[in-house]
Amino acid sequence: MQSLIGLEGCGFNETERAAENACGLVHSCGFHARNCICSELRAAFNADLPKGVNRFALASGQEIEPETLPNSPVIGVLTGSVGIVAHLSDGRRTITGLFFPGDYINLASLNRQLNGAITALAPSAVQVMEQPVFENLLRLSNLTRDHFMDQMNSVLFQLLDHSNDLAKKTPIERIAAFLFELKNRTLPRKSTQFNTVAIPFGRRDIADYLGLQPETVSRGFTTLTAEGIINLPEADLVTIQDVHRLRQIANGGRPRKRGV
Repeated sequence: MQSLIGLEGCGFNETERAAENACGLVHSCGFHARNCICSELRAAFNADLPKGVNRFALASGQEIEPETLPNSPVIGVLTGSVGIVAHLSDGRRTITGLFFPGDYINLASLNRQLNGAITALAPSAVQVMEQPVFENLLRLSNLTRDHFMDQMNSVLFQLLDHSNDLAKKTPIERIAAFLFELKNRTLPRKSTQFNTVAIPFGRRDIADYLGLQPETVSRGFTTLTAEGIINLPEADLVTIQDVHRLRQIANGGRPRKRGV
């Protein structure tokens, strides 16, 4: 396991070069237009990366141990997808939270109670800001402060929705709700229809997030495809063919049969 701090000083590969250029590429960085954290950093501190701020590239599966990071930082996800991954004592793996481009992970309130490691679920770029620097940025930038508060509220309500999914919904209902979560939270892939959703990680990660087995996830996708509700043009793309029917299922419209 390689910590985030260990990335400092390593040679550049293609993923790291992409991370360095991420904030100069509007279409790839999650902080778009008025919410761009990079431009706010430059405006507030007259520097692209002031002291206490670093950008890093993470390979898929690479972990960030919160205790290795100084000053309880705030992590901004620039590209890719990041999850909080925990392992039970018997080895079972669970993903308790998902973060996509444009999301913040505020370790000031999490690091003392966070059960798990922050893990890249796909090649990702992140911006790590020490807490004092980020607090100063919030004081100096109304745009960053508003976006940060919006994100914190969104994450809270998403966690509440997800807990309801895990507690009450059938596997196929969880899968349907997950597709709408991706649709609402991720940026549309260029030149795709509005109802085409990119899945940024594999079936195992979906299963660990939904509390299911990977085989159950695969069967769920197969069932929804056979019923004409979704289509899978590529392994990492889902086109929602019947939004109304998928919404009914996501809202609890596919109860288990009696006795099952």
